[in-house]
Amino acid sequence: MPATIASFTLANQPKIHFQWDCLSALTESIGQKQWHSVVVISSQFLARPGQFSDQFIAGLQQADCRVTVFTITGEPSPETVDALVKACPKDTQGVIGIGGGSVLDTAKSVAGLLPSQTSVLDYLEGVGQGRPFTGPICPFIAVPTTAGTGSETTKNAVLSRLGEFKKSFRDDKLLAQEVWLDPRFLETCPGKVRYATGMDAFTQLLESYTTLKANPFTDALAWQGMQLFQSVKTEFLAQPLTPSNDLSSHLMLAASFSGITLANAGLGAVHGLAGPIGAFFEAPHGEVCAALLAPITQANLNALQANPTPEATQTLKKYAQIGQLFNPNAQTEAQQLSSLMETLTELAAPLQGLSNYGLTPNNLEPVLKNCRAGSMLGNPIPLTDSTLYNAILEAL
Repeated sequence: MPATIASFTLANQPKIHFQWDCLSALTESIGQKQWHSVVVISSQFLARPGQFSDQFIAGLQQADCRVTVFTITGEPSPETVDALVKACPKDTQGVIGIGGGSVLDTAKSVAGLLPSQTSVLDYLEGVGQGRPFTGPICPFIAVPTTAGTGSETTKNAVLSRLGEFKKSFRDDKLLAQEVWLDPRFLETCPGKVRYATGMDAFTQLLESYTTLKANPFTDALAWQGMQLFQSVKTEFLAQPLTPSNDLSSHLMLAASFSGITLANAGLGAVHGLAGPIGAFFEAPHGEVCAALLAPITQANLNALQANPTPEATQTLKKYAQIGQLFNPNAQTEAQQLSSLMETLTELAAPLQGLSNYGLTPNNLEPVLKNCRAGSMLGNPIPLTDSTLYNAILEAL
């Protein structure tokens, strides 16, 4: 008898445009909305003369649309978001984020807070005032230029204060109205950034596939995303990483899939640790995920095999499926799990260990104290502090 499908709920999704060289189509789409005042939030590089944001802004201005431009660097803080909200024109009709995950999280937050002129600290999970977010919001359009966080398809924005916290501003109303996926952006993304963000996306796909909250819909998207990733793995591992049409398009789409799956199924212990590590150390999120993925997955496998419940057995089968995806010759579950660990170790090899960002065996207590909420709750099996500590040590 087929297994009973448990109840699940799917969040709304934005309208998604997947298109190479989207500048003209995006500009035309904004023009059709007849907005007379928009805010564009971008990275400094993309806003330089001749770059995408600069060309896009010029196109909007030719259509008699007043454009206010802000450029940001680094991960956004609550103070950055609140300052931008106050600096935006009060008649803004749309906010457009063009950049990586930090840019999109900033733009998403600004769009959410513009109409009410409230502080993001009123709503920030765990460290804010705990008030429910009621809106209204300003329409938000996301144009990702990296293939990593999947922020374009999620309802949360990650904000941080180094040394204190890394938390989410989260609500269904924050979801982008439209997403424009243009793989051409990955050609301008530095190779190290492409690699680290790609590893973030792959980690999100793997964790959402094996999380406690996975469902048939997220499994289908996560599996498709991992297939896209596997098909360009050889190119992805080549150093230096040189973009091709297949690599760029597959990574861009896989990253957006990972945003949808994490929003609907959650993540696991890798992201449970990556959040507080990012809060207390200046460590790139994608590199943290890459370094932790193999040791955390091995810890999960050990714990699942030591406690062979029906749920654990099913999760082990999922891990084995991923191992066979990367090595079709692996036939037994043991061979498939071995293939999985070999692949995860291989994928992390081009990046630095976490000791390069200041993590040592003696300064991990704040990470362990702050890792039990959020993503950690979706891990397929509970892991002890000592297990998590040892996994971090392996990632140093």
